[in-house]
Amino acid sequence: MEVWNEPAVLFEKSTMFTKSRFCKIYKVTSENPSGYLPHSHDYMQIWYITRGCCEHWVEGQKHLMARGDIFIVPPKVEHQVVRLEDAEIISCEFSFDHFFPPKENSAYQQVHEAALNLSFAWLFLKDADDIHSQFSLRPETGERVNTLMNAMLVEYENGDIYYEEFLRVQIMELLLVLAREYSQSPQSHTAAAVYDKYKPMVEDAIRYVEAHYNEPLKLEDVCRISMVSKTYFCYLFKLLTQQTLVEYIMNLRIQKAIELLKDPANSITWVGYEVGFNDSTHFSRTFKKVVGISPRTYRAIKNSES
Repeated sequence: MEVWNEPAVLFEKSTMFTKSRFCKIYKVTSENPSGYLPHSHDYMQIWYITRGCCEHWVEGQKHLMARGDIFIVPPKVEHQVVRLEDAEIISCEFSFDHFFPPKENSAYQQVHEAALNLSFAWLFLKDADDIHSQFSLRPETGERVNTLMNAMLVEYENGDIYYEEFLRVQIMELLLVLAREYSQSPQSHTAAAVYDKYKPMVEDAIRYVEAHYNEPLKLEDVCRISMVSKTYFCYLFKLLTQQTLVEYIMNLRIQKAIELLKDPANSITWVGYEVGFNDSTHFSRTFKKVVGISPRTYRAIKNSES
C-alpha cells in the first residue's frame, strides 16, 4: 500500500460514535485494516500495537510502530496507516467534549490538558528538535496498558449495563498511566526546552496578527512568520493564548470594534469593515456571539450611560 496524495477526510464523532456517546474501541488487523486513507478526526485517538508492526504517517512524517508501541493522535491531525504487517492494534477513540465535564480548574480539566500536551509532544518533538517521537513504555507500564486496552475492548464489545461508566474510568486510568510514564521520561524535560526554544517565534507571529488583524489572515501565512510547522504552531499558539488562531483574531477584532463604537460618528457598518469584516451581517452576528448583545444595542447602552 502506498501513501495517497489526496485531501484528507475528516471523521466526526457525530457519525463515528454510533454505539457510545463519547468513545469507540475496536481492533485493527491486517485482515481488517483501518485508517489507510489520509484522514483526521475531531476526537482523540490512541493506538496500541499488540502484535506485528505497521507504518504510520503523521503530518508527512513516517513512524514505524511495533508490538508494545503506543501512539496518541490529537484532534485535527492528518495521518494514515500505509502498511500493516501481521499487525493487531487496539484503537481507543474518545471525545473530551463528552468525556470530561466542562469545569475549569477541575481534575478532569487537568487530565484533559495533560493528555493534549502528551499527545503533541509525542507526535511533534521529532520535527521540532530531532527527538525520537515514538514512545516506548517500561515493561511494567506496558503490561498495565495492555491489560487496560484489552479490558476496554471487551467492555465496549459486550456493552453490558453501565459499560460507558466503566469506560470513563478505564480511559481516565489509561491517560493517567501514560501521563505518569511520560513525566518520568527524558522526553518530558526536552519538551520544556523545545517549548522555550519556539515560544519567541510564536510570539513574533502574535505580534504580526495584532498588527494586521483587520486584513485577510491565513494560517499558512502566520505559520511562515513563526517558522514552525502548522500543527506545532497551532499547539504552541493555544498554549500561549488559551485560544485558537481563529478565536484570537475574532476576539481581537471585536475588542477593536468596541473601541471604535465609542465614537458616535463611526457608523456600525464602517466599524465592521474597519476591523476586518467584509459583511456587516457577519460582523453583527460575531459581535453578539462574543459580547452577548448586538453592536447597535451595545452602542445604545453606552450612550445611555454617558
